[in-house]
Amino acid sequence: MFKTGQLSRVFEIDRTSLNYYVRTGLLNPEILDNQYHTYSFQDFVALSYIRHYRGLGFSMAQIKALTRQEDNQEKLADCQKQMQTIEDQIRLLRLKQRYLENFMNLLHFYEKYRDYPVLVRTETYYFIRREDLRDPVFKALYKQLPSNEFAAVCDEDFKVTLQPQSAQGLVMKETWVKEFQLTLPKQAICYPSEKRCLCAFRVSGKNFDSQMQTALRSLYARMEKQGVQLRREFVIYLLISKYNQTDEVFDVYVDIPLKTLD
Repeated sequence: MFKTGQLSRVFEIDRTSLNYYVRTGLLNPEILDNQYHTYSFQDFVALSYIRHYRGLGFSMAQIKALTRQEDNQEKLADCQKQMQTIEDQIRLLRLKQRYLENFMNLLHFYEKYRDYPVLVRTETYYFIRREDLRDPVFKALYKQLPSNEFAAVCDEDFKVTLQPQSAQGLVMKETWVKEFQLTLPKQAICYPSEKRCLCAFRVSGKNFDSQMQTALRSLYARMEKQGVQLRREFVIYLLISKYNQTDEVFDVYVDIPLKTLD
């Protein structure tokens, strides 16, 4: 027989958790006259399995089912489901790595090309609307990694109207889709590789609109002198360098489609 303190030390588990397992019927100790619990060898084995199942990621409801199934085929089916859950979690973590790498690349770009526009051929990517996110990994990415992208339109006076993309869906690079063998929904919108103008600049939180207007006017004029005309619809990425301070600062990265002048 084992006392509560002995089980707590052996399994490194607190008394509250032990009492919870007793209340849910997973452990069945003998209750003495002084209300102390003593646990049998069967309880010891049961707790070993509870810890094992918990370590494998099973929920308490799943553990209750597993400990009450005599048919191993049912256990195998539950294990297969958990295996798929773990596979999805691994896929999610690896995709998060790609998003983190992309974010780090943006930071490098800010430092290297601030106020210095470059012309590059961008990667092919897909946009999946929120209502079309069926894959659990896509859903998790959408919830956990809200985009810092904004769809932007500037008028003839270079006044910008911004619309957040994160409220509409998820952006996914084609290289990531291939790397992780992801299945895109039929409704996914493909944006093929094309030549674009990339530039970064820093603006303060005060007079944000007027500073954006000035920066864009200068950028468009500079590119036009080089024989390149920029479209008025593009993508903006915003990073907050300093937030909720008197000298609040934003790093702005613009990704603008272009066409060569005739």
